[in-house]
Amino acid sequence: MEAIRPHGTVSYDPNARPTIMGTPQDARQRIEDCIGRSDVVKCSTEDAEWLYEGASMADIAREWGRLGPPLIIITRGGDGAMAYLSETGESIEVDARRVEVEDTVGAGDSFMSGLVSGLLDEGLLGSVEARQRLRTTGFEPIKRAVARAVATASFTVVRAGAQAPTREELTDS
Repeated sequence: MEAIRPHGTVSYDPNARPTIMGTPQDARQRIEDCIGRSDVVKCSTEDAEWLYEGASMADIAREWGRLGPPLIIITRGGDGAMAYLSETGESIEVDARRVEVEDTVGAGDSFMSGLVSGLLDEGLLGSVEARQRLRTTGFEPIKRAVARAVATASFTVVRAGAQAPTREELTDS
């Protein structure tokens, strides 16, 4: 993460694994160090709740924003996602698509791939210049990127076996 920061952007998904990470207190400092080196952080409510039992998602997003990343996304499964811009302190909600869930395996990874793809298409990831644009952008490009992420995850959960969609499949749906 340190090596890439001078040359590009960093996206991070804490993806907590309690059975191998120890206690939340054991994992929290390592995760927060990574958050502080990131430009985009995406986390599920389950992971955030494990790390900070009893804290609200809005409080967690604000705290992580103070560590450095301009964009925090917290996914909420069938309830969509919250996006938080740390530069302005604003947040938005993006609703989930209503789908018949077959298998949730891969939903988080599909969400992240859709988010990264969307942010790249908006010119908000990839380079040092993109990092600056990410810091100063408004919600419209973020909302489009998060909507793609939601669509990507929604597409994945309707089929068994962690099958993310192609760009063409997303366009057709």
